[in-house]
Amino acid sequence: MARLRDRLNAAVEGESPAEALLKEGGERFANIPVTAVLPDPEQPRKNVGNLEELKASIQEHGIIQPIVVSPYGEEQFLIIAGERRFTAAKELGLKTVPSIIRTVEEHRRLEVQIIENIHRQELSPLEEAGAYRKLMEEFSLSQRQLAARLGRSPAAINETLRILSLPEAILESVRTSEHLTRSVLLEIAKQENEEAQTAMWQAALAGGLTVKAARRGKDRPEPTEKVIRTTIPFLTKIAKVTVVFPQETVDAQDVVDALSQALKEAKQQLKTASAASSSDD
Repeated sequence: MARLRDRLNAAVEGESPAEALLKEGGERFANIPVTAVLPDPEQPRKNVGNLEELKASIQEHGIIQPIVVSPYGEEQFLIIAGERRFTAAKELGLKTVPSIIRTVEEHRRLEVQIIENIHRQELSPLEEAGAYRKLMEEFSLSQRQLAARLGRSPAAINETLRILSLPEAILESVRTSEHLTRSVLLEIAKQENEEAQTAMWQAALAGGLTVKAARRGKDRPEPTEKVIRTTIPFLTKIAKVTVVFPQETVDAQDVVDALSQALKEAKQQLKTASAASSSDD
């Protein structure tokens, strides 16, 4: 009976495009029996955490991102990256798991290449955040481990990754325009909810956002001048909303506060009108 690795190699003769990746000095794809895959005993993360969401995703879509393994002995493979995906697959009772087979040395070389590209290339904030996420997923890195490899603080890594959680409308704007700077995007991502993020984004596009002032938040002096100097338009799907300020310098918190207050007062007016209509009946 042929050994497992020999059987996998023999499969290349009738390979599909996805399985034709075994090249000299390269890697290959294969669906490996779950029983032939071993967790890495030197993996620093001993707890894989809650897997329910991951298992639900695998049940619906399958394992989109293959795990990465290295040959171990004659019949088995050791996990280099993807232990959570493997554990979820095993708990679901899957017989095989899609895997990329590469040596440990090759895996580390690829990791170094990606890190060097991040340092060398002038990436947009969104591209940088995407590269961070790819590194974390592909090489099973925590934010702290990624920070150490890149020579950056964990806080900086966390802030950059938060850009990916912005509403899709903002992300699409960032993909198609270089108008928003990294500093502005980071400030937008820090907002507590999508409404505040959208308000700050629109203020930035209108040219009325001062990042330095936004960081000060509410610790700013009250305006004393009453002359109308700043007008910021917001174009929605059903109407154009214009916010007019008496001060010359407008920051992000001014915009969020004004829109929030306007929404609150509008709801109150509707409530009052509804009550009056009911009493007339």
